Amino acid sequence: MTPIGLLYATPSVFESTRERALLGLSVDQHRPVRFHAKVARDVLPFRLALQALGQLIWHSDEWAQTSGVLDPIITVHPDRVFFEAFSQDQSAYGLVIVDRESFEPEGEVACGTTNVDFTAWLWSALGELRTSRDTHLRVGAEGFEVRTERAGGRFEQKVEVPDDWVRGFLQLQGGMAMPGTKLTVRPVDLLAAVRFLTFTKARVSPRALRYEFTPDQDARLVLEPWEQGVPLRGAEHGHTEPRTVRTWGRRRLRLLEPLLPYADSVDVYLKGRALPHFYSVHLGPRVRFVLGLSGWTANRWTGTAGMELLLEPERDEALAQRVLGLLRERFHASTEEVTQALGADKARVAAALAAQCAAGRVMFDVEARRWRHRELFATPVDLGRMYPPDPRREEAERLTAAGQVRVTSEDVRETRKVRKLPTPEGPVLREVVHRDWVVHGSVGTEPVVELVLNDEDRLLFGKCGCEFFRENLMNHGPCAHLLALLRLAKTRRQERASSAAPSEAALEAMRMERAAKSEGDAARREDEGEALDGEDGDDDNR
Repeated sequence: MTPIGLLYATPSVFESTRERALLGLSVDQHRPVRFHAKVARDVLPFRLALQALGQLIWHSDEWAQTSGVLDPIITVHPDRVFFEAFSQDQSAYGLVIVDRESFEPEGEVACGTTNVDFTAWLWSALGELRTSRDTHLRVGAEGFEVRTERAGGRFEQKVEVPDDWVRGFLQLQGGMAMPGTKLTVRPVDLLAAVRFLTFTKARVSPRALRYEFTPDQDARLVLEPWEQGVPLRGAEHGHTEPRTVRTWGRRRLRLLEPLLPYADSVDVYLKGRALPHFYSVHLGPRVRFVLGLSGWTANRWTGTAGMELLLEPERDEALAQRVLGLLRERFHASTEEVTQALGADKARVAAALAAQCAAGRVMFDVEARRWRHRELFATPVDLGRMYPPDPRREEAERLTAAGQVRVTSEDVRETRKVRKLPTPEGPVLREVVHRDWVVHGSVGTEPVVELVLNDEDRLLFGKCGCEFFRENLMNHGPCAHLLALLRLAKTRRQERASSAAPSEAALEAMRMERAAKSEGDAARREDEGEALDGEDGDDDNR
């Protein structure tokens, strides 16, 4: 657990009259930030983006089972204002970006990062913001006059935040900085997919969402298991070979549904199969809402395969401090600008920037592709506790770097079932395909290593001859040899359709299966009836 103490002068307030609306956000007095301004333009996009952030925070009831939740983060920079939040189930991240051009500052501005008091009540009150009124935003530690009877003044909030929650918040920045594919899609196309999923629920897996790329053609979205295609008109991708990126947890896209009718465009950032993906909704030229999603809902940021490799504490402490000092001075910079300013090797600078993300001292602005100074906590996190050494992972990396990982065979094992799937036009029959990926290889001194992955890249089976595996099997996770083969196997996997129109043989097999099930049910009912008759007879005899 990570203990965090937040001190607020008063609760945040919202006041609305016929002529004026005030959104007053109290910030942590341990880290005072001041930004008083009139929202001179973009009132509606500003309101919609903050409402989407509140929806992300409060849409889940899982908070009742957690020890504590960190209040949203606000960062004020000379060019932009950021609001950040991490969902309570650790599967989604929300970021509101507002250009400073939308505001007319009132008085002195104190830039920096701090927590804000943001309650469910305040979230619901945001609906009162109107373009017909003057709207004012006040962010500060001085507090606000509280008119509500018996309302509290100064209060301190102490929470025990789970370490994996903190680690996930840190790791998502590494996910944003990963290379990948960027698409610019029309909001109406993404809305078509969201609406289809809203009114059509699949009771069987697979439930993935596939982005398909064909050279010289626009990207295409496919909803499984229906194989429902959604053309993404105008979504250029630049791939010179056919490629597919498969993601899960697609129902979380409903968080974007209220925004899409007002959006100009949506930028989609895909990082790879079952890896994090991001959606940047442009609500006009000055307001963006960024939604970051882990590989799938149940697989949180801290459990996403490969995420543990994204952020490694930088060993060059001197370079890390120079990088941090530069960002403190400039507030934001690209990797190239930091490299040029420090006169250091670009690869080492990139590693140092990633390390500061791991420490919660830097964020990556995926929309602008720039690094920004942002202290997540008043006191930097304990990297030794948050990122403990993992000998198996380090050995897997060493084996991979040394070229000692080889795949000797790979095969797809399919299971097919005919299922009735609901659609907006009525139910349809589809032959749903479940595929396991069976890989054999050699790693280091181990000549025979085997693993089986399911559709979602979860390790179903592993086999190795090393001492760690013989003593523990899979009870303490995979050995270093399995980890090394796993990393290579994932890059070789090919995506295929999740269902197809059923063949006559498949339909006949389904009919025979149903007939056998009906006969079994009838026999069971007959047996139960005979048992009841016997019980009645015994009662009569008595």
